[in-house]
Amino acid sequence: MSILNLTDQAIAKEQIWPKVVQLWLLMQDRKTIWDKISATKRENWVNNASTKDPIMDVAFDIYKKLHNQFFGEEYGNFPL
Repeated sequence: MSILNLTDQAIAKEQIWPKVVQLWLLMQDRKTIWDKISATKRENWVNNASTKDPIMDVAFDIYKKLHNQFFGEEYGNFPL
């Protein structure tokens, strides 16, 4: 097992965090609609996001990758 080098991780966090906040704000724009639609329509929205909603596509891709790499054993994996 190797040791994780955390040198300069605070710098990386400061560079990445504004983009995370930007994505979160863009996702908040979708939340009003998301809360009102059925599970079937939500699934369709996510599955067709790459052509119709690029921000949802990015958000779901991030979710899948984090889920599969860190949480998949507990909850199952998504196809990438």
